[in-house]
Amino acid sequence: MQYLEMLPFLLILLPLCICFVMPMFARWKSEVCPYLALGATVLALIMSVMLTVQVAGGELLSYAAGGWLPPWGIEIFIDELAAMMLLLLCGTCLFVLLFSYRSLPKEIPPPAAGWYYTLFVLTLAAMMGMTVTNDLFNLYVMVEIVAIGSCGLVVAKGERLSTEASLRYLMLSTLGSGFLLFAIAFLYQVTGNLNYPYVATELLRVGEDYPFLMWATMSFFTVGLGVKAALFPMHIWLPDAHSSAPSPSSAVLSGLVVKVYIVAQLRIYFEVFGFDVFHETYMRYLILFLAALAMLGGSLFAFVQLDLKRRLAYSTVAQIGYIFLGFGLGTVWGIKIALLHIIIHAFMKICLFLSAGAVYYQTGRKKVTHFSGLGYQMPVTMAAFTIASLSMVGIPLFGGFITKYGLALGSLEADNPYFVVLIVLSGLLNAAYYFPIIWQAYFTSGAEMKFFMDKVPVTMLIPIAIMALGVIYMGIFPGSILEFLERYVLRYLL
Repeated sequence: MQYLEMLPFLLILLPLCICFVMPMFARWKSEVCPYLALGATVLALIMSVMLTVQVAGGELLSYAAGGWLPPWGIEIFIDELAAMMLLLLCGTCLFVLLFSYRSLPKEIPPPAAGWYYTLFVLTLAAMMGMTVTNDLFNLYVMVEIVAIGSCGLVVAKGERLSTEASLRYLMLSTLGSGFLLFAIAFLYQVTGNLNYPYVATELLRVGEDYPFLMWATMSFFTVGLGVKAALFPMHIWLPDAHSSAPSPSSAVLSGLVVKVYIVAQLRIYFEVFGFDVFHETYMRYLILFLAALAMLGGSLFAFVQLDLKRRLAYSTVAQIGYIFLGFGLGTVWGIKIALLHIIIHAFMKICLFLSAGAVYYQTGRKKVTHFSGLGYQMPVTMAAFTIASLSMVGIPLFGGFITKYGLALGSLEADNPYFVVLIVLSGLLNAAYYFPIIWQAYFTSGAEMKFFMDKVPVTMLIPIAIMALGVIYMGIFPGSILEFLERYVLRYLL
């Protein structure tokens, strides 16, 4: 029973301990590192499932590290949102690791492999820490660890472009960290606390005495975490970083890393400041404006890209706009659909980036104009790519349709019908840059109308296929997940 009570703490501690050991193997026995990383992720997934079962039963789990109760000590808190994010992080990282075992030797220098897996597990542990922490100090610590790990995952290729992209990412991430640190310092100065509930309680008491500081602090949080989450126009680091990184890194960065920053931003908006402050400071309208720019700007930039991974990277910018649109609508329906889109987009984008990695592994092709006949040369990979693409466009029976339809309903519920037009327009732009790739793969004149099995290892095909099946499942059976997330949303909006 004592170990079960410590499970939230062990969930973060054990992967960090494995990270501490892995550099020794990376130096002398690097072939062991993939198995250590896989073992750490499986262990984290098992613990995440156990915690999610408890939360699904109605419990909210809290653990005070070292026995020091909040507000003095470090609190780990797991509610519905944290439980769902833990499952998403561990489950998808497990399949990305499985994919990477055979794909990485073709993308990074052999001496870098052991260090790559060390940084991968470190980034996963820090992302889980961001998800479950309940105080601002440890949020900042985990944010910095994620940033360092992510930069390492980008630079692993050792090429000029990846090095430049990593440096740009590091510089802009550091700028965002500065804004975040100032915001935390402002809140601590006013409230004398760092624990989320205690800060929220104190702000209810003294917030009206500091109207300008409240607005400034929320603005600093928006910029600091917005840079890291690649919210338009603070996205300029993302296309280079995601496109020049190894394929497993691109999948994790686009599908997961930017999402944990978004979740942290959501928690601060609604758990620390509260929806009333979020609305009264007009931050909600700024978020809606930036979301609209992201949906249109990201799609337009994606349309003109010829490099496949750059097109997928700009597509991520547009999809982040959908998530922030749900937050900005400020309704229960809009916010829970935004949270659902975090999950669905992770499946879609991981599937797309892994598919791009498989195409590069078999053919060496990177340009979207070089996909002729790939639907027959790589039927499994291109079928999964097609499923994820149709979902990104918003075709019914796929996950992306559920969230676009839900956001349209949320826009009507919030008396903002013009966002429905924006959602439709963004979907048409998505079709404009995904459909030509699919058309090339199956219907161009140079295609040989005869199927051949993909010439990539089965350990690479399985993760791609499972991500595609996840997109279909989320498009047909989203109800239980929506109900689970609704419990979290109702706790803070009603």
